[in-house]
Amino acid sequence: MSTRQPPAQRHASWVELFFDLVVVAGVLQLSHLLHDRPAVADLGLYVVLYLAFWIAWVCFAVYGNVEGSRAWTPGFLLAMLGLAVMVAAVPGIRTDHALAFAIAYAFVRWLSGRLWRPGQIVVDWPLAQVGGGTLPWIISLWVDAPMRYWLWALGLAFDLLIMLTVSGSRMLQDAQDRVQRFVRKRGHSDRLPAIEAAYSDVPHMVERLGLFVIIVLGEGVVRITSAAADTVWDLPMAGVATGSFVLLVALWSMSLLHGFGGVPKPGPDDLPVRVTLTLHCVTSCVIAVLAAGLGLAIAHPHGPAPDEARWLLGVGLAVYFGVGVLAAVVADAPWGHTLAWALPCLLLTLALAGFAGHIGAVGLIWGLAAAVVWQITCASDAGSRLRVRRRV
Repeated sequence: MSTRQPPAQRHASWVELFFDLVVVAGVLQLSHLLHDRPAVADLGLYVVLYLAFWIAWVCFAVYGNVEGSRAWTPGFLLAMLGLAVMVAAVPGIRTDHALAFAIAYAFVRWLSGRLWRPGQIVVDWPLAQVGGGTLPWIISLWVDAPMRYWLWALGLAFDLLIMLTVSGSRMLQDAQDRVQRFVRKRGHSDRLPAIEAAYSDVPHMVERLGLFVIIVLGEGVVRITSAAADTVWDLPMAGVATGSFVLLVALWSMSLLHGFGGVPKPGPDDLPVRVTLTLHCVTSCVIAVLAAGLGLAIAHPHGPAPDEARWLLGVGLAVYFGVGVLAAVVADAPWGHTLAWALPCLLLTLALAGFAGHIGAVGLIWGLAAAVVWQITCASDAGSRLRVRRRV
Protein backbone atom coordinates (compact mmCIF):
# COMPACT_ATOMS: atom_id res chain seq x y z
CA MET A 1 0.00 0.00 0.00
CA SER A 2 1.24 3.47 -0.82
CA THR A 3 0.18 6.52 1.15
CA ARG A 4 0.39 10.09 -0.10
CA GLN A 5 -0.12 13.09 2.14
CA PRO A 6 -1.10 16.35 0.37
CA PRO A 7 1.35 19.25 0.65
CA ALA A 8 0.97 21.62 3.58
CA GLN A 9 0.10 25.32 3.40
CA ARG A 10 -1.98 24.91 0.26
CA HIS A 11 -4.77 27.33 -0.66
CA ALA A 12 -7.69 27.22 -3.07
CA SER A 13 -6.48 27.16 -6.66
CA TRP A 14 -7.81 29.33 -9.47
CA VAL A 15 -9.70 26.34 -10.83
CA GLU A 16 -11.38 25.73 -7.47
CA LEU A 17 -12.28 29.40 -7.07
CA PHE A 18 -13.73 29.49 -10.59
CA PHE A 19 -15.64 26.30 -9.84
CA ASP A 20 -17.12 27.95 -6.74
CA LEU A 21 -18.77 30.61 -8.90
CA VAL A 22 -21.52 28.09 -9.58
CA VAL A 23 -22.16 28.03 -5.82
CA VAL A 24 -22.96 31.74 -5.96
CA ALA A 25 -25.57 31.11 -8.63
CA GLY A 26 -26.86 27.98 -6.90
CA VAL A 27 -27.42 29.53 -3.47
CA LEU A 28 -29.10 32.56 -5.05
CA GLN A 29 -31.42 30.50 -7.26
CA LEU A 30 -32.35 28.00 -4.55
CA SER A 31 -33.24 30.81 -2.15
CA HIS A 32 -36.05 31.85 -4.51
CA LEU A 33 -37.99 28.78 -3.34
CA LEU A 34 -38.27 30.45 0.08
CA HIS A 35 -39.48 33.84 -1.12
CA ASP A 36 -43.03 35.10 -0.69
CA ARG A 37 -44.07 33.22 2.46
CA PRO A 38 -43.11 29.63 1.63
CA ALA A 39 -45.28 26.69 2.67
CA VAL A 40 -44.00 23.53 4.35
CA ALA A 41 -43.88 21.78 0.96
CA ASP A 42 -41.68 24.59 -0.40
CA LEU A 43 -39.29 24.22 2.51
CA GLY A 44 -39.12 20.45 2.06
CA LEU A 45 -38.36 20.80 -1.66
CA TYR A 46 -35.73 23.41 -0.86
CA VAL A 47 -33.96 21.07 1.55
CA VAL A 48 -33.95 18.23 -1.01
CA LEU A 49 -32.57 20.43 -3.80
CA TYR A 50 -30.02 22.10 -1.54
CA LEU A 51 -28.74 18.76 -0.25
CA ALA A 52 -28.39 17.44 -3.82
CA PHE A 53 -26.52 20.58 -4.89
CA TRP A 54 -24.23 20.46 -1.83
CA ILE A 55 -23.37 16.75 -2.25
CA ALA A 56 -22.55 17.29 -5.93
CA TRP A 57 -20.32 20.25 -5.03
CA VAL A 58 -18.54 18.58 -2.12
CA CYS A 59 -17.62 15.50 -4.16
CA PHE A 60 -15.50 17.72 -6.39
CA ALA A 61 -14.26 19.78 -3.44
CA VAL A 62 -12.87 16.58 -1.91
CA TYR A 63 -11.40 15.52 -5.26
CA GLY A 64 -9.57 18.84 -5.68
CA ASN A 65 -8.48 18.76 -2.06
CA VAL A 66 -6.89 15.31 -2.32
CA GLU A 67 -5.41 15.54 -5.82
CA GLY A 68 -4.18 19.14 -5.66
CA SER A 69 -2.25 20.11 -8.79
CA ARG A 70 -2.88 16.65 -10.27
CA ALA A 71 -6.66 17.25 -10.41
CA TRP A 72 -8.09 17.03 -13.93
CA THR A 73 -9.23 20.55 -14.86
CA PRO A 74 -11.71 19.45 -17.59
CA GLY A 75 -13.43 17.37 -14.92
CA PHE A 76 -14.06 20.50 -12.85
CA LEU A 77 -15.39 22.34 -15.88
CA LEU A 78 -17.74 19.50 -16.82
CA ALA A 79 -18.99 19.34 -13.24
CA MET A 80 -19.46 23.10 -13.26
CA LEU A 81 -21.60 22.76 -16.38
CA GLY A 82 -23.67 20.02 -14.74
CA LEU A 83 -24.20 22.08 -11.60
CA ALA A 84 -25.14 25.08 -13.75
CA VAL A 85 -27.85 22.98 -15.40
CA MET A 86 -29.15 22.00 -11.97
CA VAL A 87 -29.24 25.66 -10.93
CA ALA A 88 -30.98 26.78 -14.12
CA ALA A 89 -33.62 24.07 -13.64
CA VAL A 90 -34.66 25.27 -10.18
CA PRO A 91 -37.26 27.89 -11.26
CA GLY A 92 -39.08 25.27 -13.32
CA ILE A 93 -38.45 22.37 -10.95
CA ARG A 94 -42.21 21.67 -10.71
CA THR A 95 -42.43 21.27 -14.48
CA ASP A 96 -40.39 19.34 -17.04
CA HIS A 97 -37.21 21.07 -15.82
CA ALA A 98 -37.15 18.50 -13.04
CA LEU A 99 -35.91 15.93 -15.56
CA ALA A 100 -32.96 18.13 -16.45
CA PHE A 101 -32.16 18.58 -12.75
CA ALA A 102 -32.19 14.82 -12.12
CA ILE A 103 -30.11 14.01 -15.21
CA ALA A 104 -27.54 16.69 -14.38
CA TYR A 105 -27.27 15.47 -10.79
CA ALA A 106 -26.78 11.84 -11.85
CA PHE A 107 -24.15 12.93 -14.39
CA VAL A 108 -22.18 14.98 -11.84
CA ARG A 109 -22.21 12.13 -9.33
CA TRP A 110 -21.09 9.65 -12.01
CA LEU A 111 -18.30 11.97 -13.12
CA SER A 112 -17.08 12.51 -9.55
CA GLY A 113 -16.67 8.77 -9.10
CA ARG A 114 -14.82 8.30 -12.41
CA LEU A 115 -12.10 10.87 -11.71
CA TRP A 116 -10.32 8.90 -8.99
CA ARG A 117 -7.29 6.90 -10.08
CA PRO A 118 -7.53 3.07 -9.93
CA GLY A 119 -6.66 1.79 -6.48
CA GLN A 120 -7.38 5.07 -4.66
CA ILE A 121 -9.51 4.79 -1.53
CA VAL A 122 -10.83 8.10 -0.17
CA VAL A 123 -10.58 7.39 3.54
CA ASP A 124 -12.10 10.63 4.83
CA TRP A 125 -15.10 10.76 2.47
CA PRO A 126 -16.31 7.33 1.28
CA LEU A 127 -19.36 8.87 -0.43
CA ALA A 128 -17.04 10.15 -3.16
CA GLN A 129 -16.75 6.57 -4.44
CA VAL A 130 -20.20 5.19 -3.54
CA GLY A 131 -22.90 6.14 -6.03
CA GLY A 132 -25.82 3.94 -5.00
CA GLY A 133 -27.84 7.00 -3.98
CA THR A 134 -28.20 8.05 -7.62
CA LEU A 135 -30.34 5.02 -8.50
CA PRO A 136 -33.62 6.55 -7.20
CA TRP A 137 -32.80 9.68 -9.20
CA ILE A 138 -32.52 7.63 -12.38
CA ILE A 139 -35.80 5.84 -11.63
CA SER A 140 -37.47 9.23 -11.06
CA LEU A 141 -37.02 10.05 -14.77
CA TRP A 142 -40.06 7.83 -15.44
CA VAL A 143 -42.11 8.97 -12.41
CA ASP A 144 -44.31 12.04 -12.07
CA ALA A 145 -44.41 14.49 -9.18
CA PRO A 146 -44.84 14.34 -6.23
CA MET A 147 -43.48 10.77 -6.16
CA ARG A 148 -40.46 12.03 -8.10
CA TYR A 149 -39.44 14.24 -5.19
CA TRP A 150 -39.85 11.40 -2.73
CA LEU A 151 -37.49 9.28 -4.85
CA TRP A 152 -34.96 12.10 -4.77
CA ALA A 153 -35.31 12.29 -0.99
CA LEU A 154 -34.82 8.50 -0.78
CA GLY A 155 -31.60 8.70 -2.77
CA LEU A 156 -30.32 11.53 -0.59
CA ALA A 157 -31.26 9.61 2.56
CA PHE A 158 -29.13 6.73 1.31
CA ASP A 159 -26.24 9.14 0.73
CA LEU A 160 -26.65 10.52 4.25
CA LEU A 161 -26.55 6.98 5.59
CA ILE A 162 -23.29 6.40 3.73
CA MET A 163 -21.90 9.67 5.08
CA LEU A 164 -22.66 8.72 8.66
CA THR A 165 -22.00 4.97 8.75
CA VAL A 166 -19.54 3.79 6.09
CA SER A 167 -15.93 3.71 7.25
CA GLY A 168 -13.24 4.72 4.79
CA SER A 169 -10.72 2.76 6.82
CA ARG A 170 -12.91 -0.32 6.44
CA MET A 171 -13.11 0.22 2.69
CA LEU A 172 -9.32 0.43 2.61
CA GLN A 173 -8.98 -2.78 4.61
CA ASP A 174 -11.45 -4.57 2.33
CA ALA A 175 -9.46 -3.50 -0.73
CA GLN A 176 -6.27 -4.81 0.84
CA ASP A 177 -7.97 -8.09 1.68
CA ARG A 178 -9.14 -8.50 -1.91
CA VAL A 179 -5.58 -7.97 -3.16
CA GLN A 180 -4.24 -10.54 -0.70
CA ARG A 181 -6.85 -13.10 -1.75
CA PHE A 182 -5.97 -12.53 -5.40
CA VAL A 183 -2.26 -12.95 -4.65
CA ARG A 184 -2.87 -16.18 -2.74
CA LYS A 185 -4.95 -17.51 -5.62
CA ARG A 186 -2.82 -16.38 -8.58
CA GLY A 187 0.58 -15.97 -6.95
CA HIS A 188 1.04 -12.37 -8.18
CA SER A 189 -0.81 -9.02 -8.29
CA ASP A 190 0.42 -7.60 -11.61
CA ARG A 191 -3.14 -7.14 -12.88
CA LEU A 192 -4.27 -5.18 -9.85
CA PRO A 193 -3.57 -1.47 -9.23
CA ALA A 194 -1.62 -0.49 -6.14
CA ILE A 195 -3.90 0.36 -3.24
CA GLU A 196 -3.49 4.00 -2.23
CA ALA A 197 -5.07 5.60 0.84
CA ALA A 198 -6.17 9.12 -0.13
CA TYR A 199 -6.35 11.52 2.82
CA SER A 200 -7.66 15.07 2.96
CA ASP A 201 -5.51 18.14 3.37
CA VAL A 202 -7.38 19.41 6.41
CA PRO A 203 -6.35 23.12 6.37
CA HIS A 204 -7.17 23.36 2.67
CA MET A 205 -10.54 21.63 3.20
CA VAL A 206 -11.39 23.96 6.07
CA GLU A 207 -10.65 26.91 3.80
CA ARG A 208 -12.87 25.52 1.02
CA LEU A 209 -15.76 24.91 3.41
CA GLY A 210 -15.33 28.36 4.91
CA LEU A 211 -15.49 29.96 1.47
CA PHE A 212 -18.78 28.13 0.84
CA VAL A 213 -20.23 29.57 4.06
CA ILE A 214 -19.01 33.05 3.07
CA ILE A 215 -20.97 32.68 -0.18
CA VAL A 216 -24.11 31.68 1.74
CA LEU A 217 -23.67 34.62 4.12
CA GLY A 218 -23.27 36.82 1.06
CA GLU A 219 -26.71 35.68 -0.06
CA GLY A 220 -27.98 36.90 3.32
CA VAL A 221 -26.44 40.31 2.73
CA VAL A 222 -28.09 40.45 -0.71
CA ARG A 223 -31.45 39.45 0.79
CA ILE A 224 -31.49 42.10 3.53
CA THR A 225 -30.25 44.88 1.24
CA SER A 226 -32.74 43.98 -1.50
CA ALA A 227 -35.62 43.78 0.97
CA ALA A 228 -34.61 47.09 2.56
CA ALA A 229 -34.44 48.76 -0.85
CA ASP A 230 -38.04 47.71 -1.60
CA THR A 231 -39.45 48.72 1.80
CA VAL A 232 -40.46 52.14 3.14
CA TRP A 233 -37.60 53.53 5.19
CA ASP A 234 -38.76 54.33 8.71
CA LEU A 235 -37.70 53.55 12.27
CA PRO A 236 -39.14 49.97 12.47
CA MET A 237 -37.54 49.04 9.15
CA ALA A 238 -34.21 50.47 10.31
CA GLY A 239 -34.46 48.44 13.52
CA VAL A 240 -35.19 45.17 11.69
CA ALA A 241 -32.53 45.78 9.01
CA THR A 242 -29.84 46.72 11.54
CA GLY A 243 -30.68 43.72 13.70
CA SER A 244 -30.53 41.46 10.62
CA PHE A 245 -27.06 42.74 9.81
CA VAL A 246 -25.92 42.18 13.39
CA LEU A 247 -27.31 38.63 13.24
CA LEU A 248 -25.39 37.89 10.02
CA VAL A 249 -22.20 39.28 11.57
CA ALA A 250 -22.73 37.08 14.62
CA LEU A 251 -23.29 34.00 12.42
CA TRP A 252 -20.10 34.83 10.50
CA SER A 253 -18.16 35.13 13.75
CA MET A 254 -19.55 31.94 15.30
CA SER A 255 -19.20 29.86 12.12
CA LEU A 256 -15.75 30.99 10.99
CA LEU A 257 -13.86 32.86 13.71
CA HIS A 258 -15.04 30.52 16.48
CA GLY A 259 -15.94 27.54 14.31
CA PHE A 260 -14.22 24.96 12.15
CA GLY A 261 -14.86 24.95 8.42
CA GLY A 262 -18.05 26.93 8.90
CA VAL A 263 -19.33 24.62 11.65
CA PRO A 264 -20.05 26.34 15.01
CA LYS A 265 -18.31 24.68 17.91
CA PRO A 266 -16.86 25.52 21.33
CA GLY A 267 -13.24 24.90 22.28
CA PRO A 268 -10.02 24.74 20.27
CA ASP A 269 -10.20 21.08 19.18
CA ASP A 270 -10.57 20.27 15.49
CA LEU A 271 -13.28 17.95 14.20
CA PRO A 272 -12.81 14.84 12.04
CA VAL A 273 -13.10 15.59 8.33
CA ARG A 274 -16.19 13.45 7.73
CA VAL A 275 -17.99 14.96 10.73
CA THR A 276 -17.05 18.46 9.60
CA LEU A 277 -18.39 17.83 6.09
CA THR A 278 -21.68 16.38 7.37
CA LEU A 279 -22.28 19.22 9.83
CA HIS A 280 -21.23 21.78 7.22
CA CYS A 281 -24.09 20.61 5.01
CA VAL A 282 -26.61 21.32 7.77
CA THR A 283 -24.99 24.60 8.82
CA SER A 284 -24.81 26.10 5.34
CA CYS A 285 -28.39 25.03 4.56
CA VAL A 286 -29.66 26.59 7.80
CA ILE A 287 -27.82 29.87 7.19
CA ALA A 288 -29.46 30.09 3.76
CA VAL A 289 -32.87 29.49 5.37
CA LEU A 290 -32.13 32.21 7.94
CA ALA A 291 -31.26 34.60 5.11
CA ALA A 292 -34.67 33.99 3.56
CA GLY A 293 -36.37 34.57 6.92
CA LEU A 294 -34.52 37.85 7.38
CA GLY A 295 -35.69 39.03 3.98
CA LEU A 296 -39.31 38.29 4.92
CA ALA A 297 -38.94 40.08 8.25
CA ILE A 298 -37.47 43.22 6.66
CA ALA A 299 -40.27 43.27 4.08
CA HIS A 300 -42.83 43.35 6.94
CA PRO A 301 -41.17 45.42 9.69
CA HIS A 302 -44.31 46.86 11.26
CA GLY A 303 -45.92 44.84 13.98
CA PRO A 304 -45.43 41.09 14.33
CA ALA A 305 -43.26 39.34 11.78
CA PRO A 306 -45.06 36.97 9.37
CA ASP A 307 -45.52 33.47 10.73
CA GLU A 308 -43.27 32.06 7.98
CA ALA A 309 -40.46 34.43 8.98
CA ARG A 310 -40.84 33.58 12.68
CA TRP A 311 -40.58 29.84 12.12
CA LEU A 312 -37.85 30.03 9.50
CA LEU A 313 -35.73 32.15 11.84
CA GLY A 314 -36.60 30.52 15.16
CA VAL A 315 -36.45 26.87 14.15
CA GLY A 316 -33.56 27.51 11.75
CA LEU A 317 -31.45 29.09 14.47
CA ALA A 318 -32.38 26.31 16.90
CA VAL A 319 -31.04 23.78 14.37
CA TYR A 320 -27.89 25.90 14.05
CA PHE A 321 -27.36 25.72 17.81
CA GLY A 322 -28.08 21.99 17.68
CA VAL A 323 -25.20 21.59 15.20
CA GLY A 324 -22.98 23.35 17.71
CA VAL A 325 -24.03 20.88 20.41
CA LEU A 326 -23.20 17.91 18.15
CA ALA A 327 -19.82 19.46 17.35
CA ALA A 328 -19.17 19.91 21.06
CA VAL A 329 -20.05 16.26 21.74
CA VAL A 330 -17.67 15.08 19.01
CA ALA A 331 -14.91 17.38 20.30
CA ASP A 332 -15.40 16.09 23.88
CA ALA A 333 -16.11 19.58 25.20
CA PRO A 334 -17.11 19.74 28.90
CA TRP A 335 -20.86 19.29 29.27
CA GLY A 336 -21.12 22.14 31.75
CA HIS A 337 -19.82 24.68 29.26
CA THR A 338 -21.83 23.16 26.43
CA LEU A 339 -25.12 23.41 28.31
CA ALA A 340 -24.25 26.91 29.51
CA TRP A 341 -24.31 28.33 26.01
CA ALA A 342 -26.52 25.84 24.19
CA LEU A 343 -29.56 25.49 26.46
CA PRO A 344 -30.35 29.22 26.89
CA CYS A 345 -29.93 29.78 23.14
CA LEU A 346 -32.21 26.90 22.20
CA LEU A 347 -34.91 27.95 24.65
CA LEU A 348 -34.74 31.59 23.62
CA THR A 349 -34.97 30.94 19.89
CA LEU A 350 -37.92 28.55 20.24
CA ALA A 351 -39.68 30.98 22.60
CA LEU A 352 -39.18 33.82 20.12
CA ALA A 353 -40.54 31.68 17.29
CA GLY A 354 -43.67 30.90 19.30
CA PHE A 355 -44.36 34.24 20.97
CA ALA A 356 -42.82 36.84 18.65
CA GLY A 357 -46.33 38.06 17.85
CA HIS A 358 -46.24 39.94 21.16
CA ILE A 359 -42.87 41.64 20.64
CA GLY A 360 -42.92 42.47 16.93
CA ALA A 361 -40.40 41.96 14.16
CA VAL A 362 -37.81 44.26 15.75
CA GLY A 363 -37.83 42.33 19.02
CA LEU A 364 -37.67 39.00 17.18
CA ILE A 365 -34.58 39.89 15.16
CA TRP A 366 -32.67 41.50 18.03
CA GLY A 367 -33.57 38.62 20.35
CA LEU A 368 -32.15 36.11 17.88
CA ALA A 369 -29.03 38.22 17.42
CA ALA A 370 -28.56 38.32 21.21
CA ALA A 371 -28.78 34.51 21.35
CA VAL A 372 -25.93 34.12 18.83
CA VAL A 373 -23.83 36.75 20.63
CA TRP A 374 -24.36 34.83 23.86
CA GLN A 375 -23.20 31.66 22.15
CA ILE A 376 -20.06 33.41 20.90
CA THR A 377 -19.26 34.70 24.38
CA CYS A 378 -19.70 31.31 26.04
CA ALA A 379 -17.87 29.45 23.27
CA SER A 380 -14.90 31.82 23.61
CA ASP A 381 -14.88 31.31 27.37
CA ALA A 382 -15.04 27.53 26.95
CA GLY A 383 -12.11 27.60 24.53
CA SER A 384 -10.05 29.72 26.90
CA ARG A 385 -10.76 27.40 29.83
CA LEU A 386 -9.77 24.31 27.81
CA ARG A 387 -6.49 25.91 26.72
CA VAL A 388 -5.67 26.90 30.31
CA ARG A 389 -6.50 23.40 31.54
CA ARG A 390 -4.18 21.81 28.98
CA ARG A 391 -1.30 24.12 29.90
CA VAL A 392 -1.80 23.21 33.54
